[in-house]
Amino acid sequence: MSNIIIRDATVNDIEEVAKLHVDSWYETYAGIISQSYLENIKKNLNKRIERMKYEFHLRHMIVAVLNDEIVGFLEFVLSNEFSKDLEIDCELCGLYIKNGYKNLGLGSKLFEYVIKLLQANSKKRMGLWCVKENIPATSFYKKKGGILTKEKVFSIEDQQYSAVAFIYDL
Repeated sequence: MSNIIIRDATVNDIEEVAKLHVDSWYETYAGIISQSYLENIKKNLNKRIERMKYEFHLRHMIVAVLNDEIVGFLEFVLSNEFSKDLEIDCELCGLYIKNGYKNLGLGSKLFEYVIKLLQANSKKRMGLWCVKENIPATSFYKKKGGILTKEKVFSIEDQQYSAVAFIYDL
């Protein structure tokens, strides 16, 4: 993992990032989120790519590259525009690691990288939401010092799920 390159994403990275995003959801949320929804996002990868290209300017994206392959990425915003109900000034919108590269410290490297970026931008409090039943992720965010502050219900295909919010003082 010492030859991992962490860098800002470019629009040219979107196809690879979108595939990693969809594959991660499919693997991580099997048995948690409705299988029909997971099948649908996998089937509609091209729509996800187009949407991510269209929305590329709305978030900051960082990628982790190993041997010219994107093996992880994260997205964040320098505001609380997506979580007005949290007392934060920036938000981690997602952190995804490719299967086969999990539990090797890559998530920690990306997380620490974004914390330094946020601090350099004078941010004081970061928030994030995570699906409550995603135990590996909630455990990771707790281990990184996150304080569990809220829980909310969200719907996908008329099924309800729980998400939990973590807050970090930067």
